[in-house]
Amino acid sequence: MAIHERDCVFYTKNIGGSHSMYYSMSRLSILDVRWADLLDTQKNASFYREHYNPYYELIVVAEGTVNLRAGDDRMTLCMGESYLLKPWEPHGGWESDGANGKFYWVQFSCTPGMNEFVLNRASDLNIVHAERTELRTVEVRHEDQLIIPRLYRSRHRYKLLDLFDQLRETMERPEGYFRFQATLLLAEMLRGIATDFLEHSHLDTAFPISYITFRKLVNLLNNSYEREMTKQALERLMDRKYEYLCQVFKKYAGTTINHYIQQLRVQRAKHLLRHTDKNVKTIAKEVGYEEPFYFSRMFKKIEGVSPQHYREQDAAPDKHTAK
Repeated sequence: MAIHERDCVFYTKNIGGSHSMYYSMSRLSILDVRWADLLDTQKNASFYREHYNPYYELIVVAEGTVNLRAGDDRMTLCMGESYLLKPWEPHGGWESDGANGKFYWVQFSCTPGMNEFVLNRASDLNIVHAERTELRTVEVRHEDQLIIPRLYRSRHRYKLLDLFDQLRETMERPEGYFRFQATLLLAEMLRGIATDFLEHSHLDTAFPISYITFRKLVNLLNNSYEREMTKQALERLMDRKYEYLCQVFKKYAGTTINHYIQQLRVQRAKHLLRHTDKNVKTIAKEVGYEEPFYFSRMFKKIEGVSPQHYREQDAAPDKHTAK
């Protein structure tokens, strides 16, 4: 008798087996698709042998049911269910009556690799980030973690299957930037699984209103730092009291509005000193300082050297020849 989608059950030798794992993947991970295909379990006897490969492998059932072995675990997967295998993890199929189907699979590398994630460590999940990376003067990267279940049945499984079909066709008919297209499709599949899981987990992913205000304020400062910005102008443009804006900015940026404006001006001045022949007086006026002496004082306070010294250091012969 055929096994219907609603009747799917999981068979595991270990109660709470490895299929209940979760993995965290950095938003900045480098993904590289190595192979993708559609496999029919009835026509490929090799599926029932034990396999190993050096890459991650994502499996999504396209039709029917698939009996999968992963390490010591045995399970029956239904249409739309996905399973993530780790590099070098032993896997294959196991035979039983009525379990025949087709599944998409993709082998891919992920650098840095995925880490096992313990779901009940809620503080580590930290989906809602309010970091200083919005600041243009901060040269740090924020590696948001995507949480990907090892075994999952997405509510948007038809979209997932459509993406997988596009991926298979892309890899079967290589042309143009097919590897780049394959990477985008894989990333979209992983994003879809991670997002659906996040929403299904009922975790609070809303950002506080104060953080939205902070982002708007940063955007305003980034685009108007060279102009004189009064308290009244900020209040009018942001529709918030100046004292509140100062509190919000300090909370998320770790610095004051005025200091950030000075940093933005110096950042622009450094570019002009390196890449133009404009004199210090002209540069000072261009970045928002009417008084060149005050500009030089602020520049030295932030950079540790005067503008002219900074330009001379950048133009030093050994800096350009020691490559």
